[in-house]
Amino acid sequence: MSRIRLASFIAFALAACDETTPKGITAPDAVVQTATVTKRDIGTLGGTNGYAMAINDSNQVAGHSDVNSTTHKAFIWKAGHFTVLPNLAGSNTSVANGINSKGQVVGYVSITQINFHASLWRTPTTVQDLGTLGGPRSIAYAIDTAGTVVGASDINQYRNAPFIWQNGKMTALPTLGGPDDHAAFAINATGVIVGQSETSLGKHRAVRWVNGVITDLEDLGGGMAFAAGINDLGDIVGGSRLPNNQIHAFLILHGGVMMVVGVLSGGVCCQATGFNNQGQIVGFATTAAGPNHGFTWKNGVMTDLGTLGGTFSQANGVNKNGKVAGFSHTPSIVNHGIVWTVTP
Repeated sequence: MSRIRLASFIAFALAACDETTPKGITAPDAVVQTATVTKRDIGTLGGTNGYAMAINDSNQVAGHSDVNSTTHKAFIWKAGHFTVLPNLAGSNTSVANGINSKGQVVGYVSITQINFHASLWRTPTTVQDLGTLGGPRSIAYAIDTAGTVVGASDINQYRNAPFIWQNGKMTALPTLGGPDDHAAFAINATGVIVGQSETSLGKHRAVRWVNGVITDLEDLGGGMAFAAGINDLGDIVGGSRLPNNQIHAFLILHGGVMMVVGVLSGGVCCQATGFNNQGQIVGFATTAAGPNHGFTWKNGVMTDLGTLGGTFSQANGVNKNGKVAGFSHTPSIVNHGIVWTVTP
């Protein structure tokens, strides 16, 4: 059965970066910066858990939150104010994954208890079902300023494909030949798309699409990689397995090769989830104590973003202002959306 992911692709990454990872450190520790980190707990929509998934250059945060025990909704947050995004008729679950400079949001909305469709919120009061490539489920991950949407969709019960949606039509992007585990995760201002594709031999590789042509970006030797972000310069970040089964964030400068990003002091792995035009990478990394913390990285300097008082946090997106959106455990071990501001 097709394994299109219900939540953000980050859930897949988390499983590979936990305390069961072998402890031998392959990549060097990054230079860990002592910086002033301001944390803004944005809370929830009234329910238990909330998540901030993306942030645009106007400091609008897109995310999703429990409203109560039966309802979960997508939102836009800015400067202390939530705008709750509408669900499709009859749905009680929506999730926002991406936001563009116009404040347009993409994600998915549940159609039945087990099926969901990629969705677009062009305005805070309208939602559009983007459909699928023929199967029961699809997810949108990112949207550019022109309104082009990328994501993943089932083709049938057994296969899925990455997609591009534009001018009202969803089109499958080419893959590396495997049946499953394909997704387009990010798109930049020039229309270059990055994501993941499975080969016919079952390897999962980071990939890039330019004008519909796929390029295998390979991996760091462990047979698995995904590209999670691309900036407008064409620089790419993501995560990849090493031969010893550790997962490390990578950076590919435009036209360059895949380079390992270092880890937090005492940690064993990290993964990148977002990237801005100023060269600032965000993601999450294991700490000396074990649990993941959100981080920012620039020019070889890594900053541990800390948490809201719990043990875990994850950074998902960063804008040109250096504000970082993500989520964190609170002391009650529930997740709240968070916006970090880092001052060197």
